[in-house]
Amino acid sequence: MAERVYGRPVKAFYDDAGLFFNIVDPRDRGQLIGMLSKLIEKGSMTIEYRIVRPDGEIRWLEDRVVVAYCPEGRPVRFDGVASDITERKSHEAQLSYLATHDPLTQLPNRNLLNDRITQAIAHAQRGGHTFGVLMLDLDRFKLVNDSYGHAFGDALLQALTSRLRSAVREGDTLARLGGDEFIVVLNPVGRPDDLIPVVRRLLDLFSDPFTIQATEVHATTSIGIAVFPADGTETETLLKHADAAMYRAKERGRNGFQFFAPEMSMRACERLELESALRRALEREQLELHYQPQIDVKTGELVAVEALLRWRHPTLGLVAPDKFIGIAEESGLIVPIGAWVLRTACAQNKAWQDAGLPRLRVTVNVSAKQFWQGQLLQTVRRVLRETRLAPGDVELEITETVFLRDIDETVRTISELRTLGVVVSMDDFGTGYSSLNYLRRLPIEKLKIDRSFLSDLTAMPNAATLLRQIIQLAHAMNLKVVAEGVESRQDLTFLADNQCDLAQGYYFHKPLPVAAIGKLLEEDGALSGACNRGADLGTSRVR
Repeated sequence: MAERVYGRPVKAFYDDAGLFFNIVDPRDRGQLIGMLSKLIEKGSMTIEYRIVRPDGEIRWLEDRVVVAYCPEGRPVRFDGVASDITERKSHEAQLSYLATHDPLTQLPNRNLLNDRITQAIAHAQRGGHTFGVLMLDLDRFKLVNDSYGHAFGDALLQALTSRLRSAVREGDTLARLGGDEFIVVLNPVGRPDDLIPVVRRLLDLFSDPFTIQATEVHATTSIGIAVFPADGTETETLLKHADAAMYRAKERGRNGFQFFAPEMSMRACERLELESALRRALEREQLELHYQPQIDVKTGELVAVEALLRWRHPTLGLVAPDKFIGIAEESGLIVPIGAWVLRTACAQNKAWQDAGLPRLRVTVNVSAKQFWQGQLLQTVRRVLRETRLAPGDVELEITETVFLRDIDETVRTISELRTLGVVVSMDDFGTGYSSLNYLRRLPIEKLKIDRSFLSDLTAMPNAATLLRQIIQLAHAMNLKVVAEGVESRQDLTFLADNQCDLAQGYYFHKPLPVAAIGKLLEEDGALSGACNRGADLGTSRVR
């Protein structure tokens, strides 16, 4: 840091004051002039100000000045040390910026947002007007991160930020709360309905795909709206209610908006309570597995069961999976819960075998987060070792989203699972990307066709053709086909006529508790009434 020590008579300083103030940045001249009288009164001061060099560069100086007085008490001399603190000021400005802005998007962060909303509240109260707080959350952004990686997701957020900036007015605030959540403060507005055209413009920003790393990505958003003062008169209340409205927009199908209503806050609280209770469900042994039989279409034999998670809450009763699986995914709880499911299912299958019941395979679902973050290979090895179940008696069902993140690593992991002897199948085929390029590379043994294909057989003319071709394609690749969602004899007849290998659904059995599966296996030839319905079609004419 450059320093300059000086001593200057007070009279000479005033005589040359014009020259000095000419090099001082105009923004600081008034402050310095006002400080001179204080300096003489106090006897010493430290002053920070900017100067403009002849080349136009602005530098910051720190002037530590002491006043020397004559015996009569008059100021006669200024002694001081002037230091160049430009670099320090730059660091301070950077730290101040980082404290109030998001480093990825350069938007105001929660700290600055809170301040902006507080100011908007004060301004609205003085002026008697209203304003809106909009919360935007990207739909299925987690899928983008799981499929393409976090760097890709960050680039998408930056591209979105650029579009959002173009859509908000100069007096509005655009901020990022974190993750894929953005806030827009629209201030002022005349009536709540005046927000709707703005919201529609924001939704229109997503009509064109984003091009990220030479890949086109279609994204949508859900928007929640809270209005001052009807939906809250404090910053946290407005944000909480906008968040509740946003979740309601997602529940109603995504890619839309929703104004806050009081019951939404109650629903949001219930969701938080459910997540908190789910965190304790494992240790309190509230989770259990039910098993749905898979039937050999040709013979009607029960050859496998799919392990399906259930949560028996002490006060809520049996909580439906669609109420808590999403929460488990978002919170990361799916990783320890998934490991518990795998171990419990394998241990139960071994117990059935040890009881002398017919041998079957147990299938377990593996989420994308569990696949990538749950040390899946190590977990499977440990479970097989602890339960002493033969690897061929367990099947892992993965979804198409797993291999979108890193196809090479996915292939390596599945290959190692196959080397262990574990069966791997692709679940929900046809609902996602269904890339044939990926399909030919994956060392899987089965395709599990999503239930929607069967439900569309009567409603959509092309559904039967498509389902028939999927079965033929799988067989051409030496893959077995499992159809889920078999609800009627008509469904089963179609599958049998088209040589589908396995089927499951309510036409055979709903998911059953452990005791019921055990009883089913004890019955004649591992068959029970409904299972024989498949055997009736074993000699069906095959096209």
